[in-house]
Amino acid sequence: MSDRHHLDRVQREYRDQGFSVVEGLFSAEECLAIQKIAERLPSFVSGSLLPAMNPHRQQPELVGTMADERVVSIVRHLMDGTPVGLQTQYFFCRPGTRGFSAHQDNYYVRAPQDKFVSAWLALEDVTSENGALIVQPGSHREPVLEVRDIPQPSTFGQDPNHNRQECVTDTTYPKVSVPVRQGGVVFLHSHVIHASNDNVTTSRFRRVLLMTYLAEGADFRPGFIAQRQTFVLTA
Repeated sequence: MSDRHHLDRVQREYRDQGFSVVEGLFSAEECLAIQKIAERLPSFVSGSLLPAMNPHRQQPELVGTMADERVVSIVRHLMDGTPVGLQTQYFFCRPGTRGFSAHQDNYYVRAPQDKFVSAWLALEDVTSENGALIVQPGSHREPVLEVRDIPQPSTFGQDPNHNRQECVTDTTYPKVSVPVRQGGVVFLHSHVIHASNDNVTTSRFRRVLLMTYLAEGADFRPGFIAQRQTFVLTA
């Protein structure tokens, strides 16, 4: 399949479903190198293994991953504008970690919906057992939704902010677990409702680098915790 046909397929799925999976963008060696970089992060060093917000600020090599043309060329195809970096997040998701609750990324960012794209890079094989995404196809046509508080029976391995609320919609959408092989990337529309499975395994982590892109010059909300700032993508 030509690159053009490949991009057209991704764009069609993204517009129809609110997400698209592209397998094999990164090699196993590249994924292991990113995992090694993440072992310098405070949450790894301390042993908490909680998600790391904006790890690219502590480990600038991760900007190179985010700026990789294999990803940016697809984001550019999905986005109305020229992509710049906005935010990164690293997830260890060790065994026993509770999944995060149903949400829309743009509830937090409040950017124009066609100027904000997320790319979820699986650094090892991801299945429903170790914490795959749960995406609700078609929900990206919703506006930014209201949220409600939900019980937190456990916050083990998870940032409490990731599962204390869930978005609310009157429409019922299917819930689809999205397995991804190591090196694959899930491209997410800013309004698609998604969550993740609990990691119910006894020995498998689910390491992921989340990269979010904004169209240059677009408005966004920095956020009290995330403290988002745009940055130039340089490999």
